[in-house]
Amino acid sequence: MFRRLLRRLSTTAESAVTDSRSLSPSQPLHDDLYRRIADVGRPNLPLSPVLEQWAREGHTIKKHAIQAIVKKLVGLRRFAHALELSFWMTDRRHLHLTAGDVAYRLELINKVHGLEKAVEYFGMVPKQLMKPQCYGSLLKCYVEAKDVKKAEQLFTKIEEMGVKSSYAYNWMMNLFLETGQLERVHAMFQDMEEKGVKPNVFSVESLLAAYIAAEDFEGVQKVLNKTNPHEKLLSWHGYASAGRLFMKYGMQERAAMALLEAERRISPNNGRIAYSFLLNTYTDLKMYPEVERIWRVYKSKVPPCNSMYMSRISALLKKNDIDGAEEALKECETVCVSYKDFRVINLVVDAYCREGLVEKAVALVDDAIKKGRTPLANTWYKLAGGFFMTGQVLKAVDMTRKALASVIPPCTWKPDLANVLMSLNHFMEQKDVEAAEEMASMLQKLVPLTRDVYHSLLKTYVLAGKPVSDLLERMKKDGLEADEETDRILAGECE
Repeated sequence: MFRRLLRRLSTTAESAVTDSRSLSPSQPLHDDLYRRIADVGRPNLPLSPVLEQWAREGHTIKKHAIQAIVKKLVGLRRFAHALELSFWMTDRRHLHLTAGDVAYRLELINKVHGLEKAVEYFGMVPKQLMKPQCYGSLLKCYVEAKDVKKAEQLFTKIEEMGVKSSYAYNWMMNLFLETGQLERVHAMFQDMEEKGVKPNVFSVESLLAAYIAAEDFEGVQKVLNKTNPHEKLLSWHGYASAGRLFMKYGMQERAAMALLEAERRISPNNGRIAYSFLLNTYTDLKMYPEVERIWRVYKSKVPPCNSMYMSRISALLKKNDIDGAEEALKECETVCVSYKDFRVINLVVDAYCREGLVEKAVALVDDAIKKGRTPLANTWYKLAGGFFMTGQVLKAVDMTRKALASVIPPCTWKPDLANVLMSLNHFMEQKDVEAAEEMASMLQKLVPLTRDVYHSLLKTYVLAGKPVSDLLERMKKDGLEADEETDRILAGECE
């Protein structure tokens, strides 16, 4: 019944409606300066040498062009570089500082240096620049730190200033959502209405999220009923989340309506994320005809890209369709020829390894290397897991070593310890202290050594007849005191 209803309703789905969360058109980038900044690459390297060299060459630049680069860097999550460029704009180029610059800078300081430094900077802002948007940015910083007390105090001050805006209310509702205070979300929304502050899409979606978190489907329906279909007070995500909840409670007709309304509200700006969400939602609901329909719509509306095929392959693998995943990967190779991202390949490699098809996984990786792609550290780690599963221990150990050794900054991959511990167990059986220490050293560059790792090392030392005093001291320095298992190992019980 539900699938018939969806087929009937989907024929009436409207074309995209602009999401009110979409950004206004950005200012054009200053290509030469942006290219030089982009070439710096690693976020821990300073921009100052590049910026000063560019200035010495006699270049001029408008403030809006620098701001555009700052926003681009934020979009790339290069917050430290964005902050450095923001200060250079006013301190070195002597461009006029506005309240908007201060507000934006506050948020960057919070991301780069933490809340304490953001509050310190706020305290040094000249009085003439202390505009409502600066207080709003500080409130956002408190919310991101989940500091309820400080956020409430600042919110009260903003109210006392006579500022009537949904911005502060939205952040407070977000804070109460994040801290599980769902009733306070409702109270804050009611307070908005009583004080004549007009809710916007963020306000309504926070209210909806509170009802969804409480699994109050009648409350969810009440919000949907109050929202005019022609207004932009709910995005595709709000409707899609409501659809998931209705399906959980077996309300198929409501779920169908909500999911199709979500589809109607997808815009070109959010199509990639939105269709991916719906693709995975329908997969989780085992509504495979809808999965295929959404995929066809997805391909017709979104330019082909790696992330698009990652969604497709993930959905196929959720229903254990490896053949379909292979076909999707081949299609991706055909239409996304300019992309070198290995994550799409990793999905299929992981599926092969989990099914014990490690030789197929190796062949796939080798073929990708021949085509000029570079495997990720966790590619080798997935292969190691496949070799362990099929009993090829020596290959698995070598592949684990290769994974740990191939991590190069700024890569932040953190391995789980399954393959490492199995490798250490192999070294223990071989009484190979040197190999065990080598692997532990590589691991420690990525994550702190755990008690399990130290126990494995201790077993290897004991079986090899090596003194353990230095190892016990290292373990203690890492905050791991000896326990019953340590005593058992030292007593020679290593099996």
